[in-house]
Amino acid sequence: MIKVYSNTKVFVHCPAGAVTGGAELLHQLVDVLRRNSIDAYIVYYGEKEHVVPSEYHCYDINVSETVEDKEENIEVIYEGVFNFIRNNKKIQKFLWWLSVDNFYYCSASYLSLCNLFAWDKKMWAYEVLRRGYDLLFRGGKRSYFNTLSLKDLRESGAMNGYQSEYAQNFLQNNGFGEMVSLKDFINTDHIAPFSTQGREDIVLYNPKKGMEFTKKLIDKAPDLKWVAVQNMTRAQLVELMRKAKVYIDFGYHPGKDRLPRECAMNGCCIITGKRGSAAFFEDVAIPDKYKFDEKKASISLIIDRVRNTLADYEIAIGDFDFYRAAISREKQEFEEDAENLFVKRNSVK
Repeated sequence: MIKVYSNTKVFVHCPAGAVTGGAELLHQLVDVLRRNSIDAYIVYYGEKEHVVPSEYHCYDINVSETVEDKEENIEVIYEGVFNFIRNNKKIQKFLWWLSVDNFYYCSASYLSLCNLFAWDKKMWAYEVLRRGYDLLFRGGKRSYFNTLSLKDLRESGAMNGYQSEYAQNFLQNNGFGEMVSLKDFINTDHIAPFSTQGREDIVLYNPKKGMEFTKKLIDKAPDLKWVAVQNMTRAQLVELMRKAKVYIDFGYHPGKDRLPRECAMNGCCIITGKRGSAAFFEDVAIPDKYKFDEKKASISLIIDRVRNTLADYEIAIGDFDFYRAAISREKQEFEEDAENLFVKRNSVK
């Protein structure tokens, strides 16, 4: 149970120099708290310079080099560094699950082998070999035995915040107790109303996700204009999204991903798989006919949906009105979540 006192300070961990959706969200939380008179700080870690990136100068950010380990303070730890939970003893801890998958990838080197085995057997096998080699030839007893488990996190007394329904489902299935919603939002302030006119039959895709499956689609329909979303400035990306008609996103959705939402807000129809957060309507709120289980759906069936969406774009774009409306509400909902948790909830005058 998080308690907020008149002298409470909130410390939010963030990798130094990171300019990503997750890093921005960490800064957005500090900004919201400071605007609500909560004494909040970003705590950078890593070898890069501990300064606020220029991309985040729009936010009200204070930087602290240390976490003040006091009972009245709160430490916000995102899933990439849950091992930080052992660093301080007195402070209240808030574990923010921005991504389920990222938790496993980032904690693989110190997570319980039993937990790794249940998640990904290839990752487990690699870690068994790596840790065994480290133990036998490098004297790595600490890395082999001093592991962190889901049970440790459950019993830590920390409150858990989830960014997606996918994460909430994971926490419930793994026996976590107190959970609260603290989702995210994309910045829609700069997104102008889009036009459906003058668009090209372009299909956008993310080459960093599910590329093995996406390549099958591209090979099946080489006549379509497939464009990878990569190596672009923000202005170039928006210009491309406003020319395209369709964005596809297969592979794992580790949380509520930003790129599908940004494409939708710029007038693209969205077609996804059903892994991770994409399986939950609350996270990717599009009609089921635009979602395909990659393990079961035929390539031809997906290509037919892509072709039909391109051909009937003026009609199909209406199928995403609900999704865009939900995205438009996210900023207000995030601010309300943050205020209820850190400003109003359990406040002690």
